[in-house]
Order: sequence, then C-alpha cells, then structure tokens
Amino acid sequence: MSPIQDVVTFAIREYLKHYSTPMQLTLLTTDASLATKSAKDSMVEALDHLQSLINEEMARQSTQLKRRRNHEHARIYQLPQEVFAEIMLAATSIDSNITDAFTLMRVSKYWFDTRRDHNQE
Repeated sequence: MSPIQDVVTFAIREYLKHYSTPMQLTLLTTDASLATKSAKDSMVEALDHLQSLINEEMARQSTQLKRRRNHEHARIYQLPQEVFAEIMLAATSIDSNITDAFTLMRVSKYWFDTRRDHNQE
C-alpha cells in the first residue's frame, strides 16, 4: 500500500470511528473539543486535507485503470512500438494540423514515452 493510501485509510477509519452513527454525527455540532474557533478551524483544515488526499488517490487509481484498459483493449497499443513511432513521425510530417511532436506527446503517457524513446535513437 502506498503512503498516501495508508494515510487515507487511517484518516477515514478514525473519522468513521467517531462520526459514523446518527448519534455520533451530532458530535461535530456538540463535541466539547470543538468549542473554540481554532479547534473548528483545525477540524475543517483536517477534513479539507483528507478530502484532497482522497481525491488525489482516486485520480491516481482512475489513471492507472484507464492506462490498463488502453493497453489491454485499444488496438493501437498492440502495434510494436517501433511501428507506432514511425506512424507518429509520418503524421507530423504529413498533417499540417499536427504542428510538432509535442502535440502527439500530450495524448497519453504511452504516446509521450514512444515519442521520447524514438527521439533518443
């Protein structure tokens, strides 16, 4: 498990331990430890940070799944990398809408890596 996953798992588990039942949900409005403005600010900051960690982890997982889907199911990824690199080179020299290699490199990490690796040869 990644460090981010560990933090998110721990934070969610601790948060749910304290605020998961209907009676416990009222703790945010009645908890004596949240009586001061700074305590409330700290809780808001902690929840915001937790939300950003969760969003970051979800984006990472989604990206990994999309890459896996592409590599396993998109026909273009079944081409040998050398053939794909030649197609990319031809596309930049023929199509005036593709102004440079960087346009192709922004399509995906695979396209970026293919173009970068081919330029190094």
